[in-house]
Amino acid sequence: MTHAERIIKISKMEKPDRVPFALLSSGTWCIVSHGSSLKEALTLPSENMAEWLYDGYTKADSDLSWVGSGYNNLVIEALGGKVKWRKKGTPDVAEPFFKSADDAKNVNPAVILENPNVQKLYDVTRLLVKKENGERLTGGSMWGPFTLAGLLLGADSLMKGIYKNRTAVEEVLRFTSELYLTYIQGYIDAGAKVIQMAEPSASGDMISKKHFNEIALPYIKETFKRLSGKDLIFILHICGDTTDRLDLIAQSGVHIMSLDYKVKIAAARDAFAGKIAFAGNLNPVSVVQNGLHDDIVSKTVDGIKEAGEDSSYIVMPGCDIPPLTPLNNLQLISKTVKEYK
Repeated sequence: MTHAERIIKISKMEKPDRVPFALLSSGTWCIVSHGSSLKEALTLPSENMAEWLYDGYTKADSDLSWVGSGYNNLVIEALGGKVKWRKKGTPDVAEPFFKSADDAKNVNPAVILENPNVQKLYDVTRLLVKKENGERLTGGSMWGPFTLAGLLLGADSLMKGIYKNRTAVEEVLRFTSELYLTYIQGYIDAGAKVIQMAEPSASGDMISKKHFNEIALPYIKETFKRLSGKDLIFILHICGDTTDRLDLIAQSGVHIMSLDYKVKIAAARDAFAGKIAFAGNLNPVSVVQNGLHDDIVSKTVDGIKEAGEDSSYIVMPGCDIPPLTPLNNLQLISKTVKEYK
């Protein structure tokens, strides 16, 4: 069974030949592993980045390849916002782009398509899909509407707006939904078959279950609904503790929920039984990057056992892995999964 067939089976709640192992995005790790940074890679021919990504996912033996992660904030820059590049090359948003929610009415999401860095990523996607040649599915990722709203308005303004000016927050969320769809369509057009939405601001560490249900979830649902019918696999990743809202996530239209290490596999198994597949929750730092041999093996096996034979489960880090994660650790996870009986 190919890597692609394995993920397709899982997304349909069917049994593959074995439990899959996949990285979550990890494009920055691939680039740094080749002695470069995202900022530098964007100035080089697209073939360079595509080759580095292909090499990284192949050596790690991941069942998915990605054009990501660490790239999402390029969209803020493409709108005209300010970003600050880290030493390793992934940009942070330097300041809110919107002064108020009204600014959402004056910006056309399509302006991002004029940005050369955004077009470079689409070009890399086309090349990576060609390199994979059907063996592995390629994914594209982007912040979800709620997280994008926090980046554009500022997290404090977004949270205050939920209580004081819900109408204005909804206006921004409608804009960020269009922004997500505009950006992700470029990956789809380039051949990506796996679409990820990252919504870290929608976790239980940030907002209540009530506000998740009222403010964040409707836009997650609507976005996936608008992308349905395109033969895509949808993955939702939410950093932090989502235990209290797993039942709502099961109704979101997502095919695979990617769990942070704070969420117990057993809780996801019970909430998602027969509804959606799930992935995670290996701690990306203490286990995947810094774990010793026996710890990595035991944590990997524990996750498989806890998920149970009747679940559609993918062994995956609980978030994007740090850029300096040793390749040997990833290969050990893959070996453990393959040898598990």
